[in-house]
Amino acid sequence: MPTPIIEKIKTADNLPSLPTVAIQVLQMTQADDVSLADIARVIQQDPALTVKVLKVVNSSLFGMSRRISSVQQAMVVLGLRTVKVMVLSFSLVDTLKDRRNSTFDYTGYWRRSLTTAVAAKSLAERVRPEYAEEAFVCGLLCDIGTLAAYHCARDMYLPVLQRYEAEHQPLQNIERIMLGVTHEAVSMELLDYWGLPESLCLPVSSHHAPISEALPQDEPVADLCRILRAAAMVADLFCTDTQARHLETCKTRIRDDLPIQEPLLNKALEDLDNHVKETASLFSLAIGPTRSYEEIQAEAVVQLARLSMAAELERAQIAQREQAARQKVEQLNSRNRELAERVVTDSLTKVGNRAAFEERLAEDCRAARMAGTSLGLILLDLDRFKRLNDTFGHQVGDEALRQVGNCLNRLASPTRFPARYGGEEFALIVSDCAPATFRNLAEDLRLSVQALSIPFGLKRISITVSIGAVLLEPDDPNLNPKAIIKRADECLYEAKHTGRNRVVFSSTRQAASPRQRATY
Repeated sequence: MPTPIIEKIKTADNLPSLPTVAIQVLQMTQADDVSLADIARVIQQDPALTVKVLKVVNSSLFGMSRRISSVQQAMVVLGLRTVKVMVLSFSLVDTLKDRRNSTFDYTGYWRRSLTTAVAAKSLAERVRPEYAEEAFVCGLLCDIGTLAAYHCARDMYLPVLQRYEAEHQPLQNIERIMLGVTHEAVSMELLDYWGLPESLCLPVSSHHAPISEALPQDEPVADLCRILRAAAMVADLFCTDTQARHLETCKTRIRDDLPIQEPLLNKALEDLDNHVKETASLFSLAIGPTRSYEEIQAEAVVQLARLSMAAELERAQIAQREQAARQKVEQLNSRNRELAERVVTDSLTKVGNRAAFEERLAEDCRAARMAGTSLGLILLDLDRFKRLNDTFGHQVGDEALRQVGNCLNRLASPTRFPARYGGEEFALIVSDCAPATFRNLAEDLRLSVQALSIPFGLKRISITVSIGAVLLEPDDPNLNPKAIIKRADECLYEAKHTGRNRVVFSSTRQAASPRQRATY
């Protein structure tokens, strides 16, 4: 069933149309009795289009040994299908690029479209040469739905683009959440409106899908789908929609699912940036700064090194409590270890410090939105801590903080990050956790602290904590560092002022009023 935005686009007065020459060429190439001379005459009715076609034919993209001087000669040398695809490509660009005084990011749009088109053509030349030209057009067309949505239904689509700029999630994920449809479907509707063949429409309609998932029965169309999906993955890397550290993962998927041999894939990636720049020049398109394969590889090394250091830091914290892990930490470079611990660890309690907490919370908020998983935050505050210090001294207070830090560190894992928020207040970030499990975790933490025993001479002193716990779903507007801290702090405040030594829990699925929060 068509969605509201597709209905609005289809009935818009400013829906773009293909030039007459392009329509005539498409119709003539489907006839059995058409001659090359007849098609050449139609193309030559548009002098600007003729010049562009000859310019591309004689560029390094085709590597001709002699100069081609006429459209008919180009069709003889390269074939009717290649010239037809060039005519369609130039017509599409000319139809869409002249949008003056627009706030739409045309530079980014054409950079990504040309990257996808050139990558699709390059991959096809190495695995299915007979589909290379169709692959180029599919790549050029695949994001055209974003343009149609912006210019024909701006009131509905502009908030999508604004959220995309703010959150840097995959565009199709935001479209699916906010509109119930992605630009893939909008693109296919526009191509169908233009009367383009199904062999082009189907690959465009699913170019963000996994390479080998749900392919059409028709083998040529299925091959085009695989090629375009692989090209879209490449464009995500080169246009920074996918972080460079995922380079090898993307290459593995393309090698296995396309499939393509490693040397051929590397060659296509190495040549891509130069070919994109040359194609942009031939189409007279401004695409802004681009990235080479070498730059992506270098960036991947840096990002993976940072992740590796973060993983080693986490193992180092666990190793402080376990002898076997401690031996492994001792093998690390001592200078890097000391520097890293000084930057991210609270020296007294051995959990993360405030700076590490803020960085991790911001990162986990972004990751939860992108992965579609929940994120929880537990804030805990030692009850009557000032009285403890005043009565028994700061050494006892420090020992109490250390033991609470030990309780938190025992919960540390890749999805749980403990930190000292400040003074006698601690925090625990919990990723991808069910509500019941999260509530039990907070209550178990409270009981663990209550069971602690702080030595003071011949006495043993007990302590308690008040806890505010908040669990947010990925579509919650409060899933950002500032808002989630505020929600958790409100729950902590309520726990303090309703008796202490208790947990007040709130989640996306509950109303915000204290009366409907879970308290125990």
